[in-house]
Amino acid sequence: MAEQSLTFKDAIKVAIKEEIKAYNLYMETSKKVSGSGTKKMLEELAEMEKGHRKLLEGVIERQKSDILGKNIPRQSPGIADFLVEVELKQNATPQDVMIFAMKAEEKAFNFYTELKGQFSGTELENLFNSLVEEEKGHKIKLENEYDEYILREN
Repeated sequence: MAEQSLTFKDAIKVAIKEEIKAYNLYMETSKKVSGSGTKKMLEELAEMEKGHRKLLEGVIERQKSDILGKNIPRQSPGIADFLVEVELKQNATPQDVMIFAMKAEEKAFNFYTELKGQFSGTELENLFNSLVEEEKGHKIKLENEYDEYILREN
C-alpha cells in the first residue's frame, strides 16, 4: 500500500484520488442503469463524493484537517455488515444501489483504516482517523436510509 514517506499533502492527494474514483464509479454506473430513480440516486451519490473531494482540497489549502469528521453520525445500525455486495446491472433497483453504495463506503472506511494503522504515531494518523470517521459517517447515513426506505417498506 503506502509508504511511511508520505507527507500531509501527499496523504490528502491519495484521499482525493479515492474520492475521484468513487465519483467516477457512481457516474459510470448511473449511465448503465435504466430506472430514473436509480439513476438519480447514483448521481446524488456521485455529487456527495464530489463534495468530499472539494472538502479534501480545502484541507490542502488550509493545511488543517480539523474540518474533517464533523457532524457525522456515530452509531451504525450495522446493516451493511449483513449484506452481500451486488454488481449493478442495467435493471438495478434503488435497493441494489444502496447496497452497492454501502459496500463502497465500507471499502473506503477499510482503506483509510489501513492507512491510519500504517502511519500510527505520526502526524498523518490523526488525518487518516478523520477520514475513517468521514467514511464511517457516510456508511451510517446510507444504512439509516436503507433501514427507513427499504427495510421498513418490506
